[in-house]
Amino acid sequence: MQLFIAGLIFTALTLYALRGGLVGRTHLTIVGFDIESLALGGLAVIFAAWFFGPLYGLALVLCVMIHEFGHVAAYRVAGHADARFRLIPLMGGVAISDSMPVSQMKDFFITLLGPGICIAPMVLAFGLSELLYDVQPLASQFLFTFASVTAAINFLNLLPFWPLDGGRCVRILAFAIHPSLAHVITIAMSAGLAAAAVYLQSLILFAFAVMGAQSVMHADTLSRIQYKMTLGQTITAALAYLFTAGAHLAGGWWLISRYIS
Repeated sequence: MQLFIAGLIFTALTLYALRGGLVGRTHLTIVGFDIESLALGGLAVIFAAWFFGPLYGLALVLCVMIHEFGHVAAYRVAGHADARFRLIPLMGGVAISDSMPVSQMKDFFITLLGPGICIAPMVLAFGLSELLYDVQPLASQFLFTFASVTAAINFLNLLPFWPLDGGRCVRILAFAIHPSLAHVITIAMSAGLAAAAVYLQSLILFAFAVMGAQSVMHADTLSRIQYKMTLGQTITAALAYLFTAGAHLAGGWWLISRYIS
C-alpha cells in the first residue's frame, strides 16, 4: 500500500511538472501517422516479443512509449508544439522536434523527462503488483515485470555514455561549468559506450556509439548558441539527474544484478 501511495504522489508531481504538455494542440490526433510510422511501430513490437518473449517484450515496448512520450511532453512544455516520437525496431524510440531548445535548461528538462516521467508508472506498477498478488496473479506478474523493466532500462539510459540521455544530461551540466570540459567529457563518454559495446559484443550498441561520435561537433555548436544555465539551475539539474537515476536503480536493481552477477 505504501508503494501505491508513493506512486500516486509521483504521478501528481509528474502531472504538475508536465502541465500543458500532456496533450498537444491536435489533442489525441496522432501526428505523422503514415505507413512508415505504422510499419516501424509494428516491427518494434514484433522484434521485442521475439527477442524477449511476450511478457518482457510488451513491457519493454510500453516502457519505451512512455519514455518517449515524456520527451515529447517536455518538448511541448518548452514551446515545441510539433514534437512527436517514433518507435524504432531494436533501437527503442526517438523524440523529434523541428527546432532545437533555445536554452540549456530547456534542453536538460527535455532530456531528463524521458526517464523522469517513468518514475510514476514504475512505482505505481510495483504498488499495484503487490496489492493484486493474491487476487490477480497474472496481472500482478505483468505489473511487476513492467515496473522492473522500466526501472532497469531507464537506469541504463541514464548512465554517463554519449549519446544516451545520461550522457546528454552530463554534457549539459559540464558545459554549464566549463565549455571545454564538456567537449572532453563527451568524447570520453562516446569512447566509453564504444568500449562497452565491444565488451558486450553488441553491434547495435557499437552502431549507436558511432552515430553518437558523429554528433559531437553538432552538440558543441548547439551548446554555444544556447542560453547557459545559472549556478543555481546547474545544481538543481544535477540533483534531479541523481535522484532520477537513483530511483530507477532502486527499482531495477534485482533485474540488473541478474545480468551483471
